Amino acid sequence: MEEKRINEIHRKANMLLREKRLKPALEQMGEEIDALNSWELRTRYSEVTTAYNYMLEYMCKGMPDPNRTLMHSELIGKAYLLNDEIALSRLGEHSLSVYCQMRRKFHGEANIAEFHNRLREHSINRAMLQLMPGNEDKVKEVAKRHEQDSNELFMRLWSEGSWNSRQRNEAKEFLDDLEVDNSDKAMFIGAIIVSLLKIFDPAKAIFLCDACTHDEVPISQRAFVGLFIVAYINNHRIEHYPELTRKIEQLCETPDFENRLLIVQLQFLRTRETQKIDRKMREEIIPAMLKNPNIRNAKLGLDLDKEELEQDDKNPEWQAWLDDDAIKNKLDEMAQWQTEGADVYMSTFSQLKHFPFFNEMANWFRPFDMHNSAVSGLIPSSADTNKVNLLKTLFASRFFCNSDKYSFSFTLQQVPEEQRGMLMQQLGGQHGEEIADPDTEQPSIPRKVEEELQGNQYIQDLYRFFKLSSFKKEFTDPFTLSLNMLESNHLGSILRSTQSMLRIFRYLLQKEYFAEASEIGAAIEKMNDASACDAQFYQEMGYCKQKTGEYDAAVEYYHKADIIKPDTLWTIRHTAQCHRMRRDPKSALPYYLQAEELAPDNRSILLQTGECLVALKRYDEAFTRFFKVEYLEPESIRSWRAIAWCSFMVGKYDQARDYYSRLCSSSARNMQDWLNAAHVELVLGNNGAAIEYYRNAATLCKDGEEFSANLFGDKKVLLARGISMNDLVLIRDIVG
Repeated sequence: MEEKRINEIHRKANMLLREKRLKPALEQMGEEIDALNSWELRTRYSEVTTAYNYMLEYMCKGMPDPNRTLMHSELIGKAYLLNDEIALSRLGEHSLSVYCQMRRKFHGEANIAEFHNRLREHSINRAMLQLMPGNEDKVKEVAKRHEQDSNELFMRLWSEGSWNSRQRNEAKEFLDDLEVDNSDKAMFIGAIIVSLLKIFDPAKAIFLCDACTHDEVPISQRAFVGLFIVAYINNHRIEHYPELTRKIEQLCETPDFENRLLIVQLQFLRTRETQKIDRKMREEIIPAMLKNPNIRNAKLGLDLDKEELEQDDKNPEWQAWLDDDAIKNKLDEMAQWQTEGADVYMSTFSQLKHFPFFNEMANWFRPFDMHNSAVSGLIPSSADTNKVNLLKTLFASRFFCNSDKYSFSFTLQQVPEEQRGMLMQQLGGQHGEEIADPDTEQPSIPRKVEEELQGNQYIQDLYRFFKLSSFKKEFTDPFTLSLNMLESNHLGSILRSTQSMLRIFRYLLQKEYFAEASEIGAAIEKMNDASACDAQFYQEMGYCKQKTGEYDAAVEYYHKADIIKPDTLWTIRHTAQCHRMRRDPKSALPYYLQAEELAPDNRSILLQTGECLVALKRYDEAFTRFFKVEYLEPESIRSWRAIAWCSFMVGKYDQARDYYSRLCSSSARNMQDWLNAAHVELVLGNNGAAIEYYRNAATLCKDGEEFSANLFGDKKVLLARGISMNDLVLIRDIVG
């Protein structure tokens, strides 16, 4: 209970600071400080409150203070940091979380310089030992000590508070040292990221900004991905730290920054698909969830809900935006080893994270290394060269993220030796990798491509950590957020160019985030960029509005598209669909007729035009369309249903009986067919046949109430044809 209370007080103070209500926030923090025996926190609190009181006093006296706004902002920033430290100090007395346990265990700041020296020494020793044959045991021993020290540094960095100037300098020296393994640097970056996700520190965020321009891509891209998450989550806090703001501005001016940010943005958006696919697999895609019963006309057999009306949905011409995109080839390549972010290996490897290796939090962020002590025995010294090369090639593959490579290694260790070769060969063939000696010099890939690959792999590693690890409860999962950087004031401003916004807009449209895409599209439209607001753009905006049920707005966009590019079948048809969904067949009909002229043999358009005519009681014209569909497709169940019902409505009962007989004899018959056939027999006076058909219809209803609702749903039609209400009541009792 105490832990819950502390977290709630921390949250309320943060909300007050977000609203720039510094005074009540400080008052609330003061009450918590009284419960702590911390001279350091008390001193920091007094400095902030004293400075703020002086500022208020100067304002009351009307004294000029040109730096008042800046000072107020900086005081809010200091209050944020103070509020975090107070909460963590209070939680340290009560919480059993791993984070608080680590803070108690590693009390005080991490000595980065000491670990720097130890890790560098380990790297040098291991490299020297590997040059001399017969030292496998010593190499493994050094590797274990190396891993233990890197794990301890990771946990210390994760659980410590804000950095001072000495730690900032030591961190920079660590990252710049060429004798330190890149894997240690990568884990260092990972520790800073998770540290920032527990307690925000502008000094560490500045360090990430510097690391984004590191020469080594695995280092720079991890930092870039981490900065993206941290900047998104702490968007409301960054403005209160001028040094960090300036550093971000400088980073944004580096070459190709916008493209790097856009790629990472799309990669984060693609992670949404992993959850969508998993959810579909669990729920097995509930059919007809979006059906609109108010518009469905089952009598004609035309399913005039969104699914039918929008059968040809996305305009095939929109594919051109991909064809013209500079990164199409790279996106296509990535799609071969990852299904656009909803990676195909997530579900497979989620079952393989139970190995002891993953009980260490740091190992979730460890770059894959075949010399790691946990996997170094996978390749025995007696293994033949082909198997060794195959295994090395698999582990160098871009198909797997680091976490999954470790999972795969541990799984292989449990497979009998004689079966490993076959399994590896199958995997090698499956991925189309060229099995060659990985120790030979391989052609380098462009830095931009490598950045994409490294960023994507690291996002997968992070995704697995926050979804699968036992430490996930220590964090708020960032992948539950939208991670749409356009919502941010800082890095998001870089993505607000027309081309970047179009990329994001079209990706969200492609993945059916229609409301979100529509908002971005509206912002693009306000830019009034003629090169962006072309016919395709207005079609896409209309489609978004149509999918969100804003049919009037959709029609307006379709009209704009038609002005720029007239007589386009897709635009005309979707305009008609919107009028139909608005239950306005009179407005829809001219568009369907125009669509007919452009595609006279399109059966779906003929059927939908026919139903518009039925709704307007223009039955003869409707029959023309339905019979044409039957001519084009003699076994068309949908045309039979339409002809049968229209025949019944105009009194052509023999013709209606003939078509319902065909329907009820087909394997596609449904409850509505039996019900309508019964109506025909009832009107013709064949009560026995009618009752039999009604009973067949009832067997396809879940209960008597559903049958009754369907029967009495047609009472107006039946009463108009001489059937009494009393007859319907009796039929209900007979069948029921």
